Amino acid sequence: MEKIIKVGIGVLLIKNNQILLGHRIKDGVDTGGIYEPDTWCLPGGKQEYHETIFEGAIREVKEETNLNISQIEVFNVVDDIQLNKHYVTIHIIAKNYDGDLKAMEPDKQDEWCWFEIEKLPNNIYSPSKKFIEAYLDRSIT
Repeated sequence: MEKIIKVGIGVLLIKNNQILLGHRIKDGVDTGGIYEPDTWCLPGGKQEYHETIFEGAIREVKEETNLNISQIEVFNVVDDIQLNKHYVTIHIIAKNYDGDLKAMEPDKQDEWCWFEIEKLPNNIYSPSKKFIEAYLDRSIT
């Protein structure tokens, strides 16, 4: 197995003290990323060749949620390391968005929901959980 570090992008969208999360289907197919079925995740995915991180964020959010994002900025960068996978994940905050929210890839996420920050689900996808916790820690201090 070739050992390559891949670049992932996670995007945080906030609306009225709520965070947008998608439900990863229970019996989905492992697409080579960090695979945790039946969890809630932020929009995001892999950066493509010849694509900036911002272009990747815009593309992934549109592909997954049908939303158009703007006013985006890098929040932080983390390592997501598992047994046979290693991602460097760039966490991006989108301050503005428009469009009609839809589950555009039902074979990956079957629904997208806005969750109150104080009432987030317990089963959050581990890379998304890292991002949300870092964001909330920084927002409090």
